[in-house]
Amino acid sequence: MNALACLLVVLIHVLSIGISSADPSSWQAAVIYFPWRLSSFVVPMFLYTGAIKVACQFMDTKITLKVYVRYCMRRIQKIYIPYVIWVITYYFSFKQINYVHGNLKEFLSYLFIGNLSSPFYYIVIIMQFYFLMPLWVWMLKHISAYIAIGVSLLITFCMQQCSHILSLCGITFAYSDRVFLTYMIFWTVGLYVGKNYNSVISTLSGKSGQIICGVTILLCAGLAYIQYSIRSLGLNMNDIKMAADFLSIMFVHSVCLKLTHAPGAIQQYLQKLYESSFFSIFRTVCF
Repeated sequence: MNALACLLVVLIHVLSIGISSADPSSWQAAVIYFPWRLSSFVVPMFLYTGAIKVACQFMDTKITLKVYVRYCMRRIQKIYIPYVIWVITYYFSFKQINYVHGNLKEFLSYLFIGNLSSPFYYIVIIMQFYFLMPLWVWMLKHISAYIAIGVSLLITFCMQQCSHILSLCGITFAYSDRVFLTYMIFWTVGLYVGKNYNSVISTLSGKSGQIICGVTILLCAGLAYIQYSIRSLGLNMNDIKMAADFLSIMFVHSVCLKLTHAPGAIQQYLQKLYESSFFSIFRTVCF
């Protein structure tokens, strides 16, 4: 799943210039829009797979201070320190072309918010989830999936309206997409999928569910395109996107389950592709 997500991340960024510059009503925009829109679930999917790993790793582990500190230090070493190094590299490169001003306050702002370059914001989000690892393990052990997922869905809905709600009070906050609560539903579903992995994968293997997911995803993309091209539906695209993202994740997960039985050459290729991903490049450069 992560290997495919890496390819889709590249695709999204390659197509983005067409999305911003093409005439929305043209056929060229339609050709660009659909693969771009259908690929837009990759960040939630990275969070989903990350949560599955956390659940599988710590569900049966007693979380002591030593375990927590060791886990956090490993995340800082493998993810955050390389992120800092890359932010420094980008910052000084951008300074050469006067894209940034070149002062400490500005640099720290880019480092904290993760907005110096498009891929960086994901690190800001995922580190928040990692640092809260004891909370997720406690939640898995003491709260039922129905309650946890329901509350997470409500939190995600509220966070999508956070900037607007704050603006009514005269408060400007443009970075709600950097707050982990905005993505709670995807992380929480991933946690409980990891907790009940064997039963979940047997459900995902059904063909009828895959067909329903695929048709619904295409329908959501079609509605989004109409909104993009003629701008007259008045739909809340955040809600539609969240539903489409969730269904897309389930669909890709079901497809990837079948790839576990694929020929060895395909699996090796996907493994190499995954090892060339964002975090692995960080580790290669730094360690």
